[in-house]
Amino acid sequence: MKKLVCLSVFALIFTLPAYANSWNLVFGVSQPLILKGGNIEVNYLTDKWVFEYSHGWDLDLNASPDEQALTETERNQGLKIKVPYSTGGGVGYRFTPEFNLRLEFKQHEFHAANGQDQTIKYTTQDLGLGAYYFYQPFQNQKFLIIPSIRYWPTVNTTLAGDAVTFTNGDEHKAHDFGLFGNVSLGWQF
Repeated sequence: MKKLVCLSVFALIFTLPAYANSWNLVFGVSQPLILKGGNIEVNYLTDKWVFEYSHGWDLDLNASPDEQALTETERNQGLKIKVPYSTGGGVGYRFTPEFNLRLEFKQHEFHAANGQDQTIKYTTQDLGLGAYYFYQPFQNQKFLIIPSIRYWPTVNTTLAGDAVTFTNGDEHKAHDFGLFGNVSLGWQF
């Protein structure tokens, strides 16, 4: 029975209709508006696949409303966390011309400061999923609005034991982005 279900899913995925190849140049909206940084992304879309590379910079997790980009522990400790860069790529499958699901690998550099002139620098690597929808609001135009929801759990860090203890005794666990949403604007070529 398992083999039949797997074969049926495989057949469905690889017999869906084909879509034209194109390129997207995309800019994140959440990064400048919420985190005071930036993000640029390039997508190459084939008839069934999406290949992506994105790069974010100068993200300030404390700039988010009520510091919601921080964990509760990070907020309680009064940490100031910046992300000088967030970069990586992914590959996804186009279920429709508009909707795709991607497997994504990202690397982030963090600078976590405890307000006592102590800053810890480390990197994390995430491996997760992203669901994206390409919406073209204007008929026959190439302008895109792309809402997405992503789950990026941390799979590796440069911190021994994935945590560090500040001199005041507070333990900081490597930041994990987990589940979050985003909206991007872009152009299809």
